[in-house]
Amino acid sequence: MAEEKKKTGRPRIEIDKRQFEQLCGIQATEEEIYGWFKCSSETIRRWCRREYGEPFCEVYKKFSSNGKISLRRNLFHQAEKSVPAAIFLAKQHLGMRDNPEEVKAPAEPIRIVIERPDGGDA
Repeated sequence: MAEEKKKTGRPRIEIDKRQFEQLCGIQATEEEIYGWFKCSSETIRRWCRREYGEPFCEVYKKFSSNGKISLRRNLFHQAEKSVPAAIFLAKQHLGMRDNPEEVKAPAEPIRIVIERPDGGDA
């Protein structure tokens, strides 16, 4: 009978794909993600290469954009009921701002003359 080769090293850490994608979707940082799975950043990077065939940064970008879409949808919905949310969106997407443009002073000073009823100057 042939001897079976024993695996050496630590067993692979199981990373739940759905949880990983959800963490990216809520904009969790890389540090928070590997903290969640109790592993190193290098383990996450290797897992992304195996699982998705892409580096972590590309995978993160793809799944975090879903979270941004969801956040944007919620903010637009909130703007229907909330004045501050509507103001924020107006500033971000319509270029509106709080500070009006400065009014330039006229080149020459304006002279105001007030005459008294008795005919004298003020």
